[in-house]
Amino acid sequence: MNVQLLSVSLSSWLLLATCTGQTPLPAPGQPAPGQPAPKAQDPDPATVLAEVVQQMQKEGIAFDPKAQTVAVKAIVNQPQDPIEYLLIHKKGKRHEAIFVTKSKPSVLNAALLMLGLQPGKNATVTEKTPLPTLEEVQAGVDPLIVTPPQGTPFFMTVRWTTPEGKAVEHCVEDMVLDLGTQQAIADCSWIYLGGRLARIYKNEPEVYVADFEGNLVSVCYLSPDNHLGTMVHKNARDDQNWWTTTLVPPADTEVEFVFHKEETPLHKERSKKLAAAAKAAADGAPADGGAAGKEPEPKPEPKPEPKKEPKKDGGK
Repeated sequence: MNVQLLSVSLSSWLLLATCTGQTPLPAPGQPAPGQPAPKAQDPDPATVLAEVVQQMQKEGIAFDPKAQTVAVKAIVNQPQDPIEYLLIHKKGKRHEAIFVTKSKPSVLNAALLMLGLQPGKNATVTEKTPLPTLEEVQAGVDPLIVTPPQGTPFFMTVRWTTPEGKAVEHCVEDMVLDLGTQQAIADCSWIYLGGRLARIYKNEPEVYVADFEGNLVSVCYLSPDNHLGTMVHKNARDDQNWWTTTLVPPADTEVEFVFHKEETPLHKERSKKLAAAAKAAADGAPADGGAAGKEPEPKPEPKPEPKKEPKKDGGK
């Protein structure tokens, strides 16, 4: 059994214990008179791994160490507003999300830790010093310095079976429409944040915030980083810039949302198509962009007015 995997499993189990209020280590028994207290025994790694996997199975989460994937069951949502989240828990912001899962966020996060994802840094925003003048701002000078999220990228795909019985799978990027270009999003990456523990109520223990808010993977820069992952893109500070492409199946379609540690063959093929389309555009010739090019078109929806500043995620 892989020692590194067992080590991560132990960390994941301790996180789950913290989030659920369970005692992570057994309390020592009462010592006999005059005898020193017995030392607490560390959990058996194999037992820990079995408990974590069992908890994941209860939440509909499939961890595949060989394929280096974590998959969760989800359904297609029907958002009413511009997209802020790629994936949410059923408690999350359904009016601005594409996919919804019933899997508990803390358990999903434990699975992503077992996958070997390392938490990165969320986007930060600071004011320029000195601030630009009013005339400069009116001329288009940005008064803010936005530092994008940083860390090791991970990858995501969505797979499902069509009514005709055909199994399909797509990169998530092909399912997010950039309203600025009217094409599927390009030149983006995804950074794992890992969520955070915080005290929801005064004098109460810290809890895993995503279990309460239900927001999992964002397509714009949101603070604080209660969510598990975020997009990195030059327009990700704009929470009004994203919609869905025609590749997204009808609402309530059951899908499998898959997290990948390594770049997938689908993503490699997509990168080739984007590069070919970019070269053809530079040469002034048409190119077959496929799903990564001209195929995804917007569902009929008026373009919202963009917001210019990054947004703090303050509730539903």
